[in-house]
Amino acid sequence: MDNGLLEVQQVTSGRLKGVHLSILSDEDAGKLSAMVVGTVNEVSDAALGLPTSNATECTTCGAKNSRDCEGHYGLIKFPYTILNPYFMSEVAQILNKICPGCKSLRQSKIKNDHSASSHQPRKCRYCTGQSRAGYPKMKFKVSTKDVFAKSAIIAEVSEALVSKSSYGCLASDYWDILPKDSAQDHSSQPPNKRVLLPAQVYEILKDVSPKDLERFFKRKNLIFLNSLLLTPNSARVREFGQRITVDETTKVYRKLFDFRGTPNELSARVLERYKLSKIRSEKLSNLQKAYEKQAGNDSASSSSGLKNIKELLLGKRTDHSFRMVVVGDPRVKVHEIGVPFQVAENLLMNDHVNEWNWEKLMPCCDYMLHRRGNFSALRDGQRRTIWFKDMLRAGDSIRRPLIDGDIVLINRPPSIHQHSLIALSVKILPINSVLSINPLICSPLKGDFDGDCLHGYVPQSLNTRIELNELVSLKNQLANGQNGRNLLALGQDSLTAAYLSLQDGVLLNKAKMQQLQMFCSCMPMLPAVIKSESGARFWTGKQLFSLLLPRDFEFTSACNDVYIRQGELVSSSHGSSWLNDNSGNLFECLLRHCKDRALEFLGSGQEVLCEWLSMRGLTVSLSDLYMSHDSKSHMNLLDEISCGLREAERLSKASLLMVGCNQDFLVDCSEESDYMENFLKERILIAQQTVPELFHASLSAAKAVFRDMQSLAYKYSDSGNSFIAMLKSGSKGNLQKLFQHSMCVGLQHSLAPLSFSVPRHLSCASWNYQKNLPDLQTSHGYIPCTMIGNSFSAGLNPQECFVLSLTTRDGSFGGNADIPGTLNRRLMFFMRDLVTGYDDTVRSCYGNQVIQFHYCSEEMNATNVDGRMGGHPVGSTAACAITEVLYSALDQPISVLEPSPMLNLKKVLECGVKKSTGSKSASLFLSRRLRRWANGSEYGALEVKNHLECLPFSDIVSEIRICYSKKTNSGTSVSPWACHFHVKKEVANKRRLTLRSIINALRLNNKLNGAKSKFDLPKLHITSEVCSEADTHTDSTICISAALTESIHNIPDVDILRDMIIPALLQTVVKGFLEFKKVDILWKEGSNCSKFPRCPSGEIFLRVVMSEYCERTKFWSTLIDKCLVLRNIIDWERSHPDVLLDYCEAYGIDVAWQYFVTTLHAAISDTGKSILPEHLVVTANCLSATGEFAPLNSRGLAHQRKETDTYAPFSQACFLNPSDCFIKAAKVEQIDGLKGSLEALAWGQTPSIGTGSQFDLLYKGKGHEPAERTDVYSLLSTHVASDKTNAKVKPHDRKSIASYHFNSKEQKISLHKMLAQHFTVVGIQKVSRKLKRILKEYPVNRLLNEEDRSTAMMALKFHPKLQDKYGSGILDIKVGRHPEHKENCFFLVRTDGTEEDFSYHKCINHALEMISPDKAKTHQPKNNKVAPNPAVIVE
Repeated sequence: MDNGLLEVQQVTSGRLKGVHLSILSDEDAGKLSAMVVGTVNEVSDAALGLPTSNATECTTCGAKNSRDCEGHYGLIKFPYTILNPYFMSEVAQILNKICPGCKSLRQSKIKNDHSASSHQPRKCRYCTGQSRAGYPKMKFKVSTKDVFAKSAIIAEVSEALVSKSSYGCLASDYWDILPKDSAQDHSSQPPNKRVLLPAQVYEILKDVSPKDLERFFKRKNLIFLNSLLLTPNSARVREFGQRITVDETTKVYRKLFDFRGTPNELSARVLERYKLSKIRSEKLSNLQKAYEKQAGNDSASSSSGLKNIKELLLGKRTDHSFRMVVVGDPRVKVHEIGVPFQVAENLLMNDHVNEWNWEKLMPCCDYMLHRRGNFSALRDGQRRTIWFKDMLRAGDSIRRPLIDGDIVLINRPPSIHQHSLIALSVKILPINSVLSINPLICSPLKGDFDGDCLHGYVPQSLNTRIELNELVSLKNQLANGQNGRNLLALGQDSLTAAYLSLQDGVLLNKAKMQQLQMFCSCMPMLPAVIKSESGARFWTGKQLFSLLLPRDFEFTSACNDVYIRQGELVSSSHGSSWLNDNSGNLFECLLRHCKDRALEFLGSGQEVLCEWLSMRGLTVSLSDLYMSHDSKSHMNLLDEISCGLREAERLSKASLLMVGCNQDFLVDCSEESDYMENFLKERILIAQQTVPELFHASLSAAKAVFRDMQSLAYKYSDSGNSFIAMLKSGSKGNLQKLFQHSMCVGLQHSLAPLSFSVPRHLSCASWNYQKNLPDLQTSHGYIPCTMIGNSFSAGLNPQECFVLSLTTRDGSFGGNADIPGTLNRRLMFFMRDLVTGYDDTVRSCYGNQVIQFHYCSEEMNATNVDGRMGGHPVGSTAACAITEVLYSALDQPISVLEPSPMLNLKKVLECGVKKSTGSKSASLFLSRRLRRWANGSEYGALEVKNHLECLPFSDIVSEIRICYSKKTNSGTSVSPWACHFHVKKEVANKRRLTLRSIINALRLNNKLNGAKSKFDLPKLHITSEVCSEADTHTDSTICISAALTESIHNIPDVDILRDMIIPALLQTVVKGFLEFKKVDILWKEGSNCSKFPRCPSGEIFLRVVMSEYCERTKFWSTLIDKCLVLRNIIDWERSHPDVLLDYCEAYGIDVAWQYFVTTLHAAISDTGKSILPEHLVVTANCLSATGEFAPLNSRGLAHQRKETDTYAPFSQACFLNPSDCFIKAAKVEQIDGLKGSLEALAWGQTPSIGTGSQFDLLYKGKGHEPAERTDVYSLLSTHVASDKTNAKVKPHDRKSIASYHFNSKEQKISLHKMLAQHFTVVGIQKVSRKLKRILKEYPVNRLLNEEDRSTAMMALKFHPKLQDKYGSGILDIKVGRHPEHKENCFFLVRTDGTEEDFSYHKCINHALEMISPDKAKTHQPKNNKVAPNPAVIVE
């Protein structure tokens, strides 16, 4: 990897300010092309770059491999001029704006125009649109896919206008305004339609005013095309070994040659080429479109284009990274990461040499010299080969291996939250193939040790290392950016040890206390509390825990009975919630008290507690699953479980009978009909699996009993049960799983509907009995719900195993598993460029627009102080915080009968999406004055529900009969056939209905609510006379009869009653309003009422659902009008529509903004997570920056950018449909200023966040001008103790080698020391090969450059006759021709002008004799003469 230090190329530097998007014209294509392609064989010509099948060298640039040649463009010239396929719609628009006869703008389209309308002829037949004379208006449009693939313009006249002509057809000269073309055949076309050629379009547009054309085209030369740019071979040709393949683009290019068709057919082929763009979305099948529509993913349709955008523009490759499996190691510090030594030596870090880091770099230099013999360094932009350490100079840049203490950036994908990026310190470990981290940092990384991988990135610049250390190091991320609590806490074994050590009766003798105190942070030993008769002293576990706390630390947790005074744990309860990640826990208080020093407490605390646990011992085995080893106690446990199961079943049945339609079962069921009673009970249990109300009632009752049963684990478990210890400490597992394994699996219900039901008792008899029951008709399927009485340790029967596999199967999320990722991507595109300014405002990087005037208000009291720094990416942190909540909601599976917190949060975030379908709802809150009376709110809610809810006639009818009446008067027109509707009086009274109100409603709504009926119903005679068909139920039943007063021809009256009258009357609304489908009475949790202390913590409210008969835009106003009679019992200040857009329209953006923040906070709380309020405020301000809430999709982003006058086509293209976005921006020639972070990173710029954020210079006083730029090498050299600029970093006190004769004893000792310290056999052999290469590459009499000269000078020091060769002094070295041997060799140029040669073989051989004499023998020159290879010549 050291080969990366190549010579720096001197190129012109500049700053990229923007990207100008434009459509390529013929002139631009000609300038870019390297050749004009004239034949099919030249499509892959060698002049277009490599690879190619007919050449091994690029004929344009001379490159011999594809790595050195990026390719060259070609140009294909067309035989015809065609229309630009990108501007087909614009051409059709401007043709419709002008008159084809006089070429002037139509007055009906553009008024008050001064360019052409002033001289428009008044008698133009096409302008006036004389339909009767045979000259109706002509309309232009783009051809369909079947006609030249949407690449031609069609002129068409409406058939309705043609029919208005006096002759019923167009005038004979109607199409004469179009130029004639002999090759064009109109016989196959309708007389009212013409397909225009590009030349005909040109004839119409050539006389149009240029000012009019500028309204549609930025440049007129873009309308027509005469050529097409041919992409290089590198973009179309692929090389697989010796095989060359071409893609579909090359095949389309070949179709353009030897073309014999019409210009429109040529346009279709050019359009086919444009559609083969890599950033264009692929066409999806109908099945894929249906899936995307169901999933609500608008970005999947362009997934192929976005993938290529990511690979071509967004993806960045780096050689300074690693990816490995991670394991846990508590011996590694919390802020460290253990890296295998084999990996560390191959990961190189760029470092500059200076006086302060020389001692640290010495071991690295020794290692690289020992391993490779030399290494490279950059000095003044040139590469230098370093053979020994003394060759280094201040300011040199070297690439060294990783060492202890280096900082690396760690990422555990996917990066769904802020703390998934952490900078850790490197610890080199003698291990292989895995990374090691402390188990305490698993929480921020959201990982574990079951095969998870970590990605690591090695920073290469000093600025990067400083930013990582100051921004994302672990000590600066101790506060959770999502909720402001502590990010780290004790966990796993350390948390279990903390819980066990704080138990009463834990004592430690002096030896153990001293052993554990070694791991503490220099705290004195507390006085012993117990002294035995033998004189031994003991300390408690609380004292051991106190040694870990600061001396001035105070902490109180009253609910856990924990008190810490002056750093000493005074008392603690048996629980450990104050040690877990709860609000107000110990570590959160430590973080506020001692900031980053809390990390020291965690590190030392883990070491002490794990050491104590290893002394005590902790084993987990299957025996811990048996709560009690005493047989009698175990039998009592089984009896209590059996009683609990019976109690759960009894309460579940009772709850089912108390729900709505089943309440009458207790009254109607007779004592004698035992079989009927069992049959009805079984049917109710089956109906429980289909009706949501029954399901919830049964589930709630059973869950309450099982919660009480789970507490038996604590009652019957032994004191030494390891499972119970871990459960109480909160380190591992949960009580429900232990209950299922040890005592009872319990209640199980499926989350997805099935096609069959499950019996209550899982036995063969129950299954056989249920098969004989008739099936219930249900459209939603069954939700199995049953109880499993056995435990996993006792074993399950086949029926129980089958039901367990159904209720615990995967796929509970269905098509919603991608919701968190999709919303995360959308939120990031909206919010990633929101940063805090230095004035504490929140601004957008696009135009520095103010989104929020103050980031963190005093009421928020946020603990995240980083948000107050200028440039802090508060938008990204807010999006990550919400995304983390969405991913955590995946742990709560989606059920068809229970609301999903994740879907509710998704609904809130997408509240700005305007929907034309679907129902709306509104929330009505009751007046607080109703609380003065007992159950006042309940009665008020029922009153509102009865007033608004739509009650159809079918809900109260118990029986329908069609009867023939014998008492029919011959003088009346009433039909003898009548339908009788029987209504129970009890039901009518319960619904507060009277007979007269029902009859009046049926008479007024004679047209089936007037909405869906496509025909008028016949007139009816509706009466409530005494019905003889009511039989014995006359006293408890009322009858309403309806008879026809007129008949329909050829249709029997019975058929009319059965097929028309009965369905119509059953849907008649007898109470409430047709606009409201349903009214639910719900409960909302809230704070306690201060005025009425005994009122509950919450209130009743009503949810009104709109029906399909209500107009969507008038739902809220209609609801207000219908509630005028109840206005005194409804609190209209708090009542609101549930759709945010309606809320905004009704009350304004300010009230809607507050409602959005409230509902977003409530939706997040439903998931069980908390979030900082500043994240909610930033999200609300971002989505409502334009004065209305933007939809969280691509249209919303585009609309928001348009309203704020900021155009970012590159960012918009990366969001959705990249090809369409780029084409749209190129048509209007937009300039992307690369202001966003996404664009900046893609184009190699510094994003405007963090240290690269913008700021305003408010004051500039004299005397504070910025200093001049200083060269980094000169700056580093000034800090080194040396007189020369290029002085050595650490000069050694030694005498010059050249000042002594080689045969002197002192010189030999100096050389031996030098060789032993700086050189190896491999290094000397590399020097020999390099000198040989220099002789071959340099021409005669050419002086060596600085690097090669230093190599030759280093070899010269080992010459046996160094003093003779040195002479008066060496001035330079060159390559010359030896006069005797006639071969190239080195010459030393002396200071006195003489030259002398020397054999570099003698230097190498003598150096090898000092280190390895065996190697020197193989390097001995022949015949003891001048070496046959070139020798070094000294001048």
